[in-house]
Amino acid sequence: MGKKLVGGLFAGLLGAGLYAAYQKLDEDKKNRMKKNLREKSDELRDRAVDYAFYANDAMNDFKDVIKDEMNNAKDNVKDASSKFSEKAKSFDDTDTPQSDQPTKQQDDIVVDATEAFKNSGIPDAADDLNNGVDEQPKSDRPKASDAANPDEDGSQK
Repeated sequence: MGKKLVGGLFAGLLGAGLYAAYQKLDEDKKNRMKKNLREKSDELRDRAVDYAFYANDAMNDFKDVIKDEMNNAKDNVKDASSKFSEKAKSFDDTDTPQSDQPTKQQDDIVVDATEAFKNSGIPDAADDLNNGVDEQPKSDRPKASDAANPDEDGSQK
């Protein structure tokens, strides 16, 4: 708060001093000073108006450039869209049979596991049953329960 008070007092004293100096001038010098002040303020006002017009012109130019770029972007998107739709139509035309062209007969693909693994070399369940360990008929093979119970003479069946 002390700085504001000191600054206010300084501005007041400066203003009072300038006013006292102005009052001590003769009328001819006062008129010249007023004239110079008006000329400077008129020049400053003209510059401000010129800069406002420059800024307005620059903003209008910027808007025009943006509008042109947006129109170019729209045209590019429309061109790309039309090219894509033409390619899509030509793609559909080649895939769809025409009425004047004969239609191709296409076979369905059917995958059967027996056909697929026929020559693969992988044994199937029927091969395991046919290729027994000792090639004995089932009736001659010893049972697992017989191996645990030996005969009276101590031999295995």
